[in-house]
Amino acid sequence: MRLKIFIALKLGFCVVCSSLFGALPADTVLKKFEELYTAGKYYDAARLFQQQVQRLGTDENPQLKTIYYNGLGKAYSQLGKPVEALKYFQQAAKLAHQLKDSAAIGKIEKNIGALYEEQKNFEQALVHYQQSEDIAQKTGDRFLQADLLNNIGIIYEQQLKYEAALNNYRQALAIYKKLNKPDRLALAYNNLGIVYKYQGEYDQAISFYQKSASYAKLINDQFMIAATLNNIGNVYGMKKDFATAINFNKQSLRIAEKIEATAVIVEAISSIAEHYAKAGNYRQAYEWNQKYNRVNANYVNVESAKALAQQQARYQTEQKNLQLKELEQRSKINALHLKAQNLLIQKQQYQILFGALALISATAFMYFFYRRKQAVLKHRHLAQLKEIQSQERSRIAQDVHDDIGSGLSKISLIAASASRKLHANGLENADISNIGQVSKDLVENIRDLIWVLNPKNATLDNLVARIREYCTDYLELCSINACLDIQDDIPSLTISQQAQRNLFLVVKEALHNCVKHAGCNNLKILLRYDDAGLYMQIKDDGKGFNADLVHGGGNGLRNMRTRVETIGGTFFCRSNSGEGCEIIIEVLEEQLSAISANTLKV
Repeated sequence: MRLKIFIALKLGFCVVCSSLFGALPADTVLKKFEELYTAGKYYDAARLFQQQVQRLGTDENPQLKTIYYNGLGKAYSQLGKPVEALKYFQQAAKLAHQLKDSAAIGKIEKNIGALYEEQKNFEQALVHYQQSEDIAQKTGDRFLQADLLNNIGIIYEQQLKYEAALNNYRQALAIYKKLNKPDRLALAYNNLGIVYKYQGEYDQAISFYQKSASYAKLINDQFMIAATLNNIGNVYGMKKDFATAINFNKQSLRIAEKIEATAVIVEAISSIAEHYAKAGNYRQAYEWNQKYNRVNANYVNVESAKALAQQQARYQTEQKNLQLKELEQRSKINALHLKAQNLLIQKQQYQILFGALALISATAFMYFFYRRKQAVLKHRHLAQLKEIQSQERSRIAQDVHDDIGSGLSKISLIAASASRKLHANGLENADISNIGQVSKDLVENIRDLIWVLNPKNATLDNLVARIREYCTDYLELCSINACLDIQDDIPSLTISQQAQRNLFLVVKEALHNCVKHAGCNNLKILLRYDDAGLYMQIKDDGKGFNADLVHGGGNGLRNMRTRVETIGGTFFCRSNSGEGCEIIIEVLEEQLSAISANTLKV
């Protein structure tokens, strides 16, 4: 069993409404629908849009009606009513064709394909996905292309083509990371976990599921949380830990029943029954199987498939008739164009000669202009390189001034105080201790500065080793229970000095905040590297803070975010008063070795 086809359908729906909404003024009805839909109140969401459709006239505001019909398709699909969902999607598509809104058509076609995929009609699903892909290629819609990669990957997975599925999921994941979409990242990680589960790599599957759950919790996506919990339960079932499996499945069921997510309810009940049977508790297995038969009876059946086919046939017939009328009109228009073209041919023959002369002149002008532009660009590039070198020298000078200058000043003051006390026979041991501690801190800062500036250290394995060493030394004398879960087999990947410096300083700042400000008892540091890139999590159980009341997150938090985003990474921070703080950092492999666009522009 899997919980992904319906997830793919959910993923495919959320985009059309926002795309069309962008062309309209703010509408409280649309906002209310999104609130109801996100909260899992699908019946209330459908009723809201049905009332709005009834209030609009037959030809009144077709763009807004397209949004309403698409929203109704969303709600009915989540309620497990595919025939009604298809009817509304087709009405939305018909209006979108009349409006000639290619972007909306592409996304609605993807929605219809996902609906067929949910019914396991992969052949028909791929037809609609291909139509959507053609439009996405023309419009350059990377978001839509990523969604299609994800959905087609699901079909590959259902056909047991796991390598093809993984390839699609990884491509989609890379796009979602660049677009910084937490909801899509949760879905992509969930899908990767499912494939690894089928391949028997259970620990890897659980790791991806946990990443998915982390992103789902960030955006409070109850549907995704329920689906991921059930998937985690299924992996524990495969590991024959049936008690843990059933616990996760029941957590998933409680959330799914609360939001009326039919697909998750069906899969969770099926998993619970299966795990009770494998655990030898046949009485419970029988009772849960009875529940499964009752719930599943109205979800996927032969009559629904027939009704979908009939609905699609009627829609296709209507579309063909419209196409025939358009062809007749185009034929008449083409005949008129042909006459006009014949008249233009004679005129064009004279224009060719003059055009050739103009082309030769323009080519010569463009050549000299290109050569001049190249010279200007080269000069600008050299000037920017000099500016970069100057900025780097200034930064190093500033760092040395801030760290060494302030430290030496402090030592000087303490030494002067000690000298006066010595002269008065009142020297205290505390002064000498302060001098030693400041000196030690200064030496450590110099060591870090030299390490960051050394180009030989600009490799990923050296960076991870330095992070591990620094965390161990820094936390050794602290009364904090620290858990360092740092991957050992890190490749010797060359990275930019900017990435090396920024990531190390972010870790230093995060540890400083945990020890000095958080007041925590427990601290967890997780670091992983795989094909997707570098993933770090720093989480404490301290006093936390209210992020809504801290504009920009304070200087330290703002500096950490800036350092990560400067190298093209993704930075998330979640915290509430009394609930600790969690920081997640992700950097793609290509960003680790790339020079920031803010560093060099030509």
